[in-house]
Amino acid sequence: MADPEFVMACIEEYPDNQGSSRAKPQVDGQFMQVVFGKLIAEGTARRLITKFDVKKRLYYGNTSMESEISLLMANQTLAAPGKLVYDPFVGTGSMLYTAAHFGALVFGSDIDGRQMRGKESTPGIRRAADQYGVQNRILDLCTFDVTQIHTLKLRYQLTFGADGVRAGAKRLGRKDGQEMRTEPMVLLDGSLAHTHKTYVPPTKPYELSALAVDLVELARYLLVPGGRLVFFLPTVTDDYAPVDVPQLEGMELRANSLQNFGKWGRRLITMEKVTSHEYEAPKFGLLGTPDGPGGQPEEYVPAHKNFRDKYFRGFRKDEAEAEGLSGEGVVPMPG
Repeated sequence: MADPEFVMACIEEYPDNQGSSRAKPQVDGQFMQVVFGKLIAEGTARRLITKFDVKKRLYYGNTSMESEISLLMANQTLAAPGKLVYDPFVGTGSMLYTAAHFGALVFGSDIDGRQMRGKESTPGIRRAADQYGVQNRILDLCTFDVTQIHTLKLRYQLTFGADGVRAGAKRLGRKDGQEMRTEPMVLLDGSLAHTHKTYVPPTKPYELSALAVDLVELARYLLVPGGRLVFFLPTVTDDYAPVDVPQLEGMELRANSLQNFGKWGRRLITMEKVTSHEYEAPKFGLLGTPDGPGGQPEEYVPAHKNFRDKYFRGFRKDEAEAEGLSGEGVVPMPG
């Protein structure tokens, strides 16, 4: 019906096992209640999905988060006036616009500044923020490896929107495993290489299981008590277990919501700092820890370990199992 006089809805309720996927018989067997009612009003946020539509945005990239998801993340972060939201892997800024819309001040950083700037004289994120009327809520955009900034003392709500598949997070380092230079490189004209605008530092992939653990540890240091960390954790549907979500003293899981794509899914993880204890800044080092502490049992391999590789080979079980049997990708227990 194109233009109904009123809309009726029938809603069935079933228990949700912490966002885990369910087979249809399981749903049918655990029915709780049914609610029947008439639509009397729609939430004011529904129109925001269209307002922040990526296709209508002045600046976006192939890793830009869709508007509905970025709005959900802003809600989970509890973005509001008087709060500061930081995205350490900001990319093209999808998380910043929605958090700023709800009144929060926002700050973003990325190891590759080209994603934030774009090709025009005015940075792409700034242009899109102006389009949405939130330009004055963007404190700054910086280019650095978040694991190497130990003087970052402002305290935030924290979001991380990349899903680990398209974005492919990176950190400083060399792919071949060689040590990073500790002294600046001097060019033939006597200038320092890193002072040139065209300089791009060497980077290496940031393995997802290591990134997830490091992110929780970083959040524990940066967040105010009651502050939240919100990030997507892609995982293999059949192999996922609740223990895959990194656990750390002082950080408590608030929500674990699954977006199921079949063989794989991505989980919107919401964690909250529940302590007022002051922790020291984490020291990841240039080489980084193999996977970080994480709190998983010894020899445990989370389902998102080497997820990007599993994704692009179609989650073939024979290769994944062979990798597990070889002992690679083991998450060590914290000392």
